Amino acid sequence: MTPILSIAGLTKEFGEVRALDELNLELEHGAVHGLVGPNGAGKTTLLSILVGLRQKTHGNIQYGVSENRVTLLPDTPDFFPFLTTREVVDLSRYPFRDRVDVGTVDKVIAEVGLEEAADRRVGGFSRGMKQRLGLATVLISEPQLLLLDEPCSALDPFGRREVLNLVSGLKGKTTVLFSTHILGDVESVCDSMTVMNNGRVLYDGSIDTFNDSREQSFEDSILELLTIDSNNSLVEKQGY
Repeated sequence: MTPILSIAGLTKEFGEVRALDELNLELEHGAVHGLVGPNGAGKTTLLSILVGLRQKTHGNIQYGVSENRVTLLPDTPDFFPFLTTREVVDLSRYPFRDRVDVGTVDKVIAEVGLEEAADRRVGGFSRGMKQRLGLATVLISEPQLLLLDEPCSALDPFGRREVLNLVSGLKGKTTVLFSTHILGDVESVCDSMTVMNNGRVLYDGSIDTFNDSREQSFEDSILELLTIDSNNSLVEKQGY
């Protein structure tokens, strides 16, 4: 089967800074794939290029689905506070009204656990509720490739667990590319991952293969990988 996303040699430069450095990535249909790395690794830059918010410097991107079935949820979704949950989701449905029936609105609201707040104005929503509402606004378009940028950032443990459960429930239905620097979240919900640092790929493969090749815990192994790469980069810059 053709990969749902295939990236080859993707590079993005901001002046003299390479935010992405010859990045390669393939995603299979129905997988939940984690983008792992510290702040500044290039995760958000990659996602923004994939939906056309930024232009690549060079490289190839091929989709195995129509680009109108690719959707991004930013890390801090926000909404008009005077709208209700149902109005926000229905507004998000409108561009896809030819193929998404109005009856899908309540179904998606229920899927993200906001049915009791369907007629509440969203201005008083907590961060966790806004994240769930954000998921509803992207799921209503029935995406085949869903890009999530730090969906659990700044959430309390309960809010994180709610969002992770929703992401896990998408396995096999929608392909998810899930960016985060919270390592435990990747291990708990992802099938595979790409570890990035300074725009470069340090590991790309399954979670199980990564764990089987290491004697340390998942988090310690990734931190060691990132630390070694950062130290090597520092040595290169200093010319030793």
